[in-house]
Amino acid sequence: MKKYFLLSFSVLALALSCSKAPSAEDENAWVKDDSKPVPVLFNGSRNISAQTKAIKDGLISGSVMNTLDVGIISVAEKDSDGNSVIWSQDVDGTILIDNLSVTTSASGEIVFSPKIYYPFGNKYAYSFYSYYPYYNSDGETSSVQDGTYTITYPLGNTDILWASSVAQDYNGLVGYNAKYCRAVKLDAVENDYFPKLQYKHLLTALVFKVVSKDEDITNYDVKVTGMEVINTSTQATLCVCDSQGRTSGTLTGSQDGGRIGFTNLNIAPTYQESELCTILAMPSSNFTAAITLTVDGANKSTVELPIGTADNTTSYDAGYIYYFTITVNNPQEITIMETGLTEWVPGSNPTEGAEI
Repeated sequence: MKKYFLLSFSVLALALSCSKAPSAEDENAWVKDDSKPVPVLFNGSRNISAQTKAIKDGLISGSVMNTLDVGIISVAEKDSDGNSVIWSQDVDGTILIDNLSVTTSASGEIVFSPKIYYPFGNKYAYSFYSYYPYYNSDGETSSVQDGTYTITYPLGNTDILWASSVAQDYNGLVGYNAKYCRAVKLDAVENDYFPKLQYKHLLTALVFKVVSKDEDITNYDVKVTGMEVINTSTQATLCVCDSQGRTSGTLTGSQDGGRIGFTNLNIAPTYQESELCTILAMPSSNFTAAITLTVDGANKSTVELPIGTADNTTSYDAGYIYYFTITVNNPQEITIMETGLTEWVPGSNPTEGAEI
C-alpha cells in the first residue's frame, strides 16, 4: 500500500499597508535605518503551488492554508545572548503576540492589521507558534495558564493543525528579533532565515466507504445510518506552547473511552462503492468501528468490528489518511477491508488488504 507525501501547509505573512501604499523603498527603509521599527515578516518565498483548500467531513486537504482562522502566538524563549528565557504574562516584553486571531488570505498569507513590530533594544529573541482551529465548538480559544497556552477540541469532525518556527542563529545573531531580521534582510537570505510556519496534522483520518457484495442488496431496504469509532478519546487538548519548552505541539486525548463519528447518515449501499464519512481520531494502534444498519426504515442493528490488531503491532498515526471499505453482504453480514492509505507522510500500512 502506498503513502504519498503531501506538501506541508505553508503560511506567508505580509504587512498590510495603510490608506496609501508606500513605495518599496519606504517599505524597506527599516533595513538600513536603525531608527525605524522592524516589522514581523514571515518567509516570503512562493515555492508551492496555490491549491484550493477543501474541507470535507472536517478534513482539510490542499497545500495552502487559505481562508482559515488560525491563532498566532509569539513568545521569548531566548535573550539576545542565546540564554534561555521563561516567558510569562508577568514578565514585560516576553510575549510579543498574545494569541492573535488571523484569517489567512486566499493565497495562504497572513495579513497583520495593524502591523506588528519587533521591540527596539533586542532584549529578547522570539519564537512563533500557530494552531487551527482558532475556536473550538464551544467558542473558546487558547488560553494561558501556568505558563502554557492550551485549547481543548471535540474529536470526530475537527482537523487539528499546529506549526512552530524557532530561529536558527545567523552569523552569531540569535533570532527572531529586530537586529536578527535586519541582518538577514541585508544579506538577502530571508527565504532561509525568516520565520516560516509549516503546519502538520495532529490526528489520524479514517475514511470509510461502503459497497454491497452483489446487486441483491437492492432487494432490501437497507441503509447505513451510523458510523462511529468507539472506546476512544472524545476530546483532545493541544498544548500550543509552554514556557518550559517541553510539551509544545503535544496533543493529549481524553481517557473517557467514548464514541465519535456520525449517527445521522442515510447511505444505501450499492454495487458501486461510495464514500460514507471521515472520522478524525487520536492516533492509536487499533480501533473499534460501530456500524449501524437500518432495515425497512425502522429496524436498527449495530455491528462492532475491530480495526487493526489487538497485540498493538499495527499503528494508525498522526498525519495519515487511512481508507476502509465496508462491505454489506446482506443486512446481517458486514466486513471491513482496509484498502488504502494516501497523502501526508510516507510509510507502509501494517494490515494492507486484510479483511477484518
